[in-house]
Amino acid sequence: MCGRELKKHNVTCLSLWPGLVQTEHIVAGAEKINNTKVNGVAMNVSQAETVEYPGRAIVALMNDKNLIQKAGKTVTTADLGAEFGFTDVNGRSHLSMRCLKFSIGLRLPWLASIIPSFIKVPWSVILAGCHHYY
Repeated sequence: MCGRELKKHNVTCLSLWPGLVQTEHIVAGAEKINNTKVNGVAMNVSQAETVEYPGRAIVALMNDKNLIQKAGKTVTTADLGAEFGFTDVNGRSHLSMRCLKFSIGLRLPWLASIIPSFIKVPWSVILAGCHHYY
């Protein structure tokens, strides 16, 4: 709502979603996290975004001449990396949580290897699966 209201004043408000980030707290608990499964999928901290990656996403947004077009939208750091061509400090590119290849790869890596990374799940489908009331 805020993004639409501010857009008419030439102010961009958006929601930026990083993936799993290697914060000090996450790295300190990496052994426990790596042995944890979420919805039957093992977590892997070594594959997570570094803390610099969301910063690079913000720099890319600030240099985007069409930033106002993202007003009121939700964007992931991985989607921005693909759009603007930046990588993490270790040279890795991350797959978006919206990427079908990423979702399939969590359970069926062999099948994910043949799915192109440009196929994205629409936000409306992701949000429909979220629990709004706990």
